[in-house]
Amino acid sequence: MTTPVTRSMPTPGDLARRTPRPSLTPARAPQPRPATAPEHTTSAADLAGPGRLQSDEVLRTVYQHGIRISGTTPHTRLIALTLLGNAHHRSGLVNRFVNPEQLAAATGLDIAQVHVQLEILTQRGWLTTRAPHSGPRQGQQVYQLCVPQAVLLRIRRDRATRHN
Repeated sequence: MTTPVTRSMPTPGDLARRTPRPSLTPARAPQPRPATAPEHTTSAADLAGPGRLQSDEVLRTVYQHGIRISGTTPHTRLIALTLLGNAHHRSGLVNRFVNPEQLAAATGLDIAQVHVQLEILTQRGWLTTRAPHSGPRQGQQVYQLCVPQAVLLRIRRDRATRHN
């Protein structure tokens, strides 16, 4: 007769039966904070929204740097940089003659891919549509490039650490 073999490695079924280890350090009671002036806090909604450029920042350079460090896919980055080439360097308003068909021809992507990439840029805060209140495009929906606040803060932090 053979003896049963015992397992040294747990199975997934064994893992569910484990009990958590007791904590080695006792839990501390939270210490009350001293009363001070409220600090400026940034909410998640603020970070996802468009950032406001400072007077010494040019949209073209900040947008280009931000889109490169953002981790977007190559197709999204291609569309963003193509739009940047057709946008005003300070305001970010894209030339009125740029449409998805022209972006597809300029980038080699399919029109459906361009629509998807434009939607991604819009959802992530890199692109908005607006109707200018004055000028030759008054009342028309035009693309406007913008940098999300979270990325803008990261660029500023990186720039400050490089200069210090």
